[in-house]
Amino acid sequence: MDQSRQQRTQDVFVFALLIGIGVMGRLGQPTWEFTPVAAAAVFAGFYFSRFAIAALIPLATLAISDLLLPAHDSIPVMLVTYAAMTVPIWFGRMLRTRRGGWDTVARWAVCGLMPAIVFFIVTNFAVWAFQSDYERSLAGLARCYWAAVPFFRAMLAGDVFY
Repeated sequence: MDQSRQQRTQDVFVFALLIGIGVMGRLGQPTWEFTPVAAAAVFAGFYFSRFAIAALIPLATLAISDLLLPAHDSIPVMLVTYAAMTVPIWFGRMLRTRRGGWDTVARWAVCGLMPAIVFFIVTNFAVWAFQSDYERSLAGLARCYWAAVPFFRAMLAGDVFY
């Protein structure tokens, strides 16, 4: 088998493996947020040279697992959720540069922490704006974010674990 065919085979295997891990992790999760989806997106961003291919990892993972999970209550919130799960790909791409020392440690820390932070900020704003019964005020937005803190902790733990 020539080198490029072997590489394509490996790429297809990694692609399928990341989606499989994401789907199984999402379906077999102990809580709704402790999943490998963001970690798989970070790795996809690191591994695949084309962003579009890497973006298919979290999008396919969410789409496949959503077929078996309870439906989203709001289409806009679902779309924001899908978009937010592509953000970790950018963090994975950041890991491609080869530096050493504390710079590497800092980039790995960003990859472990930022996906959950971005997801928390963006999706909870979407919940407040499109789905929730929280009043449309700063106080209502603050209550929405406060109610989501336990979910944030679980996602952060899942991201760091995976």
